[in-house]
Amino acid sequence: MAINIESGTNKKDANRESILKIAQEIFSKYGYKKTTLDDIANAVRKGKSSLYYYFTSKEDLFQAVIQKEVDTLRRELDIVVNRNTDPVDKLRDYILTKLTTYRSMANFYNALENDVTAIEFIENIKLKHQQEEIRMIKRILIEGVRKNAFEVYDLTLAAIGITTAIKGLEMPLSAGDYSKVNLEQSVDNIVKILCYGVMKR
Repeated sequence: MAINIESGTNKKDANRESILKIAQEIFSKYGYKKTTLDDIANAVRKGKSSLYYYFTSKEDLFQAVIQKEVDTLRRELDIVVNRNTDPVDKLRDYILTKLTTYRSMANFYNALENDVTAIEFIENIKLKHQQEEIRMIKRILIEGVRKNAFEVYDLTLAAIGITTAIKGLEMPLSAGDYSKVNLEQSVDNIVKILCYGVMKR
């Protein structure tokens, strides 16, 4: 009996993931306002009632799509933070992972950039995880100070500053086609500025 329950749970999870994947494609194509649950149901090849089994409304489904992307990014960043690597390399890998993931989602955000309701949802979810991002950056800085790689007088302020700098770098990635940009080289330059500043030595 336990095996059957587990099998049913796995099938339910698989169905939900399938809906989320297709819903993201539809939202990317039409935007939040123009997309209907009928559009998504037709793409999934299920009745609209099947969507209501997993999600209470279009808003609920949209937020689940965004949340899935945020959770995926958070897992990737957790892996970076927990690596046993040099703090400077860890900071570089953190920024590179964040920007690489953001670039892969750029088309999705571009499709929604003029959709005020959608942007409000996205920003609300981002705000929920902002403190967590600051905490992860702070962990890297604390490790760097402990290993004598960084000299930081205010860890919280430094973490907020780096997080803000990363957010600023996300903007040009969503403004155009950066597929040919050497992102690793760009991140190396960013880390040099963050670690060594712009003053001539």
